[in-house]
Amino acid sequence: MGGDGMWMLGTAHVPVTIRPARLSDLAALEWHGLYTPMREVIQSAFRAQERGDGLMLLADANGFPAGQAWIDFARKAHLGLATLWAVRVFPAFQRAGLGTLLMRAAERAVLAHGVTEAELGVDRDNAGVLRFYHRLGYAQAGTERGTFTYRTPDGRAIEVSVDQWLLRKRLVADRGVAPLRRLG
Repeated sequence: MGGDGMWMLGTAHVPVTIRPARLSDLAALEWHGLYTPMREVIQSAFRAQERGDGLMLLADANGFPAGQAWIDFARKAHLGLATLWAVRVFPAFQRAGLGTLLMRAAERAVLAHGVTEAELGVDRDNAGVLRFYHRLGYAQAGTERGTFTYRTPDGRAIEVSVDQWLLRKRLVADRGVAPLRRLG
């Protein structure tokens, strides 16, 4: 899918491949319990990928999803936007360039889907990551507030408050870089 290669983690070289999630990846996406309460959200994102309304990109490091970037093509399609979300890198793999690799792959996937603008939300209590997105060309485009609810594996309903800065970027194909094939 592009962006594959060897990544240096401390003194170890780890092969990394960027690819769409598979059904067999879903349990590993819970990251050893860190995201187990959000199993329903992970499964819902995978169903969107199966319908063609979304894409779950993984940075696969020897079979472990070291990073994730999910794309929602449906939520704001009426505005000509694709929404990037669940952009994260497992702590042991942070600061090794995987976030940039995932974002570039996600942007190519958005373009391959026929969309030329991407949007993402940054929680206002996570302002430290703004510099990363600004460096990639994302500019503040507003705010979003609200709530969403999901069910944990034991059936509890969890309501999450959303208070985010919205960032947007107009995407252009990189010259000299082969575009991703349209998925689905």
